[in-house]
Amino acid sequence: MILQVTLKVGEKKIWSGKTLGSYFEGLVGDGSLISFWMDSWLREDPLRIIYPHLFRLETDKWAVIADRIRVVSGSKILQWKWRKDPTTAAEINELFNLLEEIYDYAWKGGIDKWNWKASGSNRFTVSSARKLLSSYPRPAVEQHMKWKCWTPLKCKIMVWRAIRNRLPTKVELHKRGVSLQNDLCGFCDSDAETSTHIFTGCLFVAEIWNRVEHWCRLNPSIVFDVIDFMKITKNQPLSKQARNILRGIIFTSLWTIWNERNDRIFQGKRRRATEVVESIKMTSYFWFKNRSKMKSVDWYVWCKYPLDLM
Repeated sequence: MILQVTLKVGEKKIWSGKTLGSYFEGLVGDGSLISFWMDSWLREDPLRIIYPHLFRLETDKWAVIADRIRVVSGSKILQWKWRKDPTTAAEINELFNLLEEIYDYAWKGGIDKWNWKASGSNRFTVSSARKLLSSYPRPAVEQHMKWKCWTPLKCKIMVWRAIRNRLPTKVELHKRGVSLQNDLCGFCDSDAETSTHIFTGCLFVAEIWNRVEHWCRLNPSIVFDVIDFMKITKNQPLSKQARNILRGIIFTSLWTIWNERNDRIFQGKRRRATEVVESIKMTSYFWFKNRSKMKSVDWYVWCKYPLDLM
């Protein structure tokens, strides 16, 4: 899936109790790329959270720092655009505190930069984010999945095993004393084969998910682990029926990717990402047509946009 850290994702608390967005720190240069209210730059949290009363008065919620602060001969000049002037005690108190923080802030000049505080290099990478998310134990409730779906039981059990990290990947087999030539991914041969890598980290599989995402016309999602696929249906603006269809397509995609992996290892068969996606479409169509209440599903409609059948 396409990784895109949206505002909603940035606010979400991870297992450490902090928000994901709090690990991004904006280093202000000219202030043209960092949002005054939405990004973390003056404090660990965005100013919209620290000063909620002032944020409600702001007319342009996404204004960048350069829109609100100008530096002339070393002096900071503030330019506000309020719906109305701050008048209440809470608003005035927040304004004075904010002004004090801004005037004490050390302006670095140059261009705006970002620090990723979860990495020693201060550079964001998918692997460092995955390591951050996996460094804290997940609550048991996060391991639950919805079993009500039109895919066969064998498919749902495979998905459940993937979530629980119970698939016989090379890394898991090696842990159990199975002798292997290597533990590299059967798709890309560039990283250790774990359930997380196979379904979320492999470049070959990333192309598959991008095509499935385009087929289903989904909003971009952030996915670091298999359990994150179970949350995609909740994050899409879809009807209950469409979410049920999408859940089955996600299950079928996971099933097809795992079987493609097995075919490569045990039978020497290799398909391109486009061919795997066509298999996902055909398998999900067959299962939906024969296992759901909608028996008159048209194949061409399914291939065009499967979430618009209701």
